[in-house]
Amino acid sequence: MRYLITMDKKDIVFFCSILEVAERYGIVRTIDKTKPILEVIVSPYYQNEIKDLFEFMRKSISFTILEELDD
Repeated sequence: MRYLITMDKKDIVFFCSILEVAERYGIVRTIDKTKPILEVIVSPYYQNEIKDLFEFMRKSISFTILEELDD
């Protein structure tokens, strides 16, 4: 499962840091350096956990899931 996510540029470091701490869930990478769009690649074993983590993170920052891609 992959998620394309956008947010304010100022929140990207925080978002990436949280996902790095929860590294077993998946990885995050920048899609376009000029736009604040990230791709989060999630292990199939942690799809429910990543959704819970996204909800938790929404308490601190605002972001939008542009697309969910089921590979």
